[in-house]
Amino acid sequence: MLSSILRGAAAGAAGATALNAVTYADMAVRGRPASSTPEQTVEQVTHLVGVHIPGDEQRKKARESGIGGLLGLLTGTAVGAAYGAAHGAGWRPGTLTGGLAATGAALVAANGPMTVLRITDPRRWSFADWAGDVVPHLAYGFVTAATFAATVRKRRR
Repeated sequence: MLSSILRGAAAGAAGATALNAVTYADMAVRGRPASSTPEQTVEQVTHLVGVHIPGDEQRKKARESGIGGLLGLLTGTAVGAAYGAAHGAGWRPGTLTGGLAATGAALVAANGPMTVLRITDPRRWSFADWAGDVVPHLAYGFVTAATFAATVRKRRR
């Protein structure tokens, strides 16, 4: 089980890298700015738990941006670890099913907290908003599933 979880975490980290690459490519092609929702999430969570991020306004915003990015990587790695745990428990999806499952899990893990905190409301997103969120998460899901599958040892008969 531990081996599956660790392979899943590594696959999730690869998936998070793919998500970031697709997101940055989209920003470069369309000329759109980065989303501010990760920083808003950090700001709200630190306020809710009573933690103060030190520094003047510029340094505080930079720290929130860095923490937001790190939380995204942590989320991707954690979803991958859960994917590995499911495999260790006997779930054996193909790449298509596994990729879609990892995509869905990552979308919920990333957007769920922001929705609960009322930072975003997916019900009000435009088609472009949805595409800008789903496409990178699809890259995450399929890279995670394919990377995990590549690490699974085939048993000899």
